[in-house]
Amino acid sequence: MAGLAVVAVVLLLPVLLVVLRRRYVVARVWGHSMSPTFHDGERVVATRRPHYRVGDVIVFRPGSATTDVAWRIKRIAAVAGDPVPAWLETDHLVVPAGRVVVVGDNTGHSADSRQLGYIDLTTVAGAVPHRAAPEGN
Repeated sequence: MAGLAVVAVVLLLPVLLVVLRRRYVVARVWGHSMSPTFHDGERVVATRRPHYRVGDVIVFRPGSATTDVAWRIKRIAAVAGDPVPAWLETDHLVVPAGRVVVVGDNTGHSADSRQLGYIDLTTVAGAVPHRAAPEGN
């Protein structure tokens, strides 16, 4: 009976790992663009969602292959159908379908939609659970 339990665990463990990887992503914060909410070197867990809202902090793959950062972490400023923020230089009046506009909490030190443009939702790994900025910041 114990042998059967070991075989079941050995067979089910890879399946469980695949399911968890499809649902959750662990990412490391690089730099100070999300300060004071998240800090350089901090690890966060993002959960995949079917929909994202303004204010969600998301983890996504940068569109450029020239970066050494595997994941970026930014806050959603606008979703598809929303008016394009005035600070984003574009010819569009509303955010296109399947895209979001992102910005860092520390805008003076953030490469976000001002440089990256719209973020395609297919590159989004998930949203980080809500965390308020520390008091006094």
